[in-house]
Amino acid sequence: MPQLSASSHKHPRKLWWLVGLILFALFAVLQMPAAWLVEKYAPDTPYVQHVSGNLWQGSVIWQMPSSATPLTGTAEWSWEPWHLFLGKLGADVDIQSEQTRLNGQVKIGSDSWQVANMSGKIAPETLASVVDWKLPSTPIQVNNVSLKRQSGSDTTDNDSSKDSSGFSQADGQLTWVGGEVGYPSGGKVFYITMPAMRAELSAEQKNNKNLLHVNLLNNQDKRLGDLYLDGDNMLDVSLTQRLLENMPEYKGQAPQDTPVVSVRQPLLAGLGTR
Repeated sequence: MPQLSASSHKHPRKLWWLVGLILFALFAVLQMPAAWLVEKYAPDTPYVQHVSGNLWQGSVIWQMPSSATPLTGTAEWSWEPWHLFLGKLGADVDIQSEQTRLNGQVKIGSDSWQVANMSGKIAPETLASVVDWKLPSTPIQVNNVSLKRQSGSDTTDNDSSKDSSGFSQADGQLTWVGGEVGYPSGGKVFYITMPAMRAELSAEQKNNKNLLHVNLLNNQDKRLGDLYLDGDNMLDVSLTQRLLENMPEYKGQAPQDTPVVSVRQPLLAGLGTR
């Protein structure tokens, strides 16, 4: 019977030592306090109030100073290590704020972030903290929303730069049963009875930009409007005659699919003011 050499015994031992060191290092990283990581990489963020736990599992109390009554809530995460094989950090996340409940996965890469399979509801109390509108007491349902947003640009062989930032993937929908909405403008409150609607999410490319497209439809799949959000957080809003006909003070006349209101502004501009 052939005898194993001494060196053949040493190599497996070295391999197991290496595996052990890698596992120990990974375990040590996962036990790092989450508060220390936030302090190191986002020391001046005004949105984080308190962090507990570690990289593997933890929670954060957050606050959005969007109005006279700041919007606050909690987020809990549970790390999903298999995303490391894709070169990303991934975690299962639960977000709560008053009656708002959202659950899904968040993935962060070197030049992108993703939200996957996000579902739940956004309560009217949460919306009222963000916009200074009179809203019906009906929540917005979030159904399997997935988004991927990239940053940076691609350089072609002829040294011209093509903007690759923005939304490269989008899917899912939001649904709302509607109700009476009152919004202030010019010292007066205008009312519109919003029909039951859904918002279909998709990614589109227009003018060499990767945009998030939100297609607003009623229960008969008729077009109510379109929202476009680009990589610079500029929001384009287009509303149709069909939607504006639900406003008693609107007297315009046009084919129902005609866009009659078009607005371009930064995302959340002017919201939350009292």
